[in-house]
Amino acid sequence: MTTLQVKSNIFEILNLRSQWEELASNLNVDANSSIQGLQWFVENSHKNNRFKSGWDEAMTIAQIILKSSK
Repeated sequence: MTTLQVKSNIFEILNLRSQWEELASNLNVDANSSIQGLQWFVENSHKNNRFKSGWDEAMTIAQIILKSSK
């Protein structure tokens, strides 16, 4: 992987994080966009949010970020 690819991946993750934060602001969650916060979101947010607008997209973004952090 080249330096340019790594940088673009970092920027992609940062953009996804911003999108997640915007979506999460409309949901009933007490989580931030840290890795631990995203893990909590994936494991617990469905209880109060699964029928709310934007939850599916926020879940997908959280899973992408978590997968890329491994």
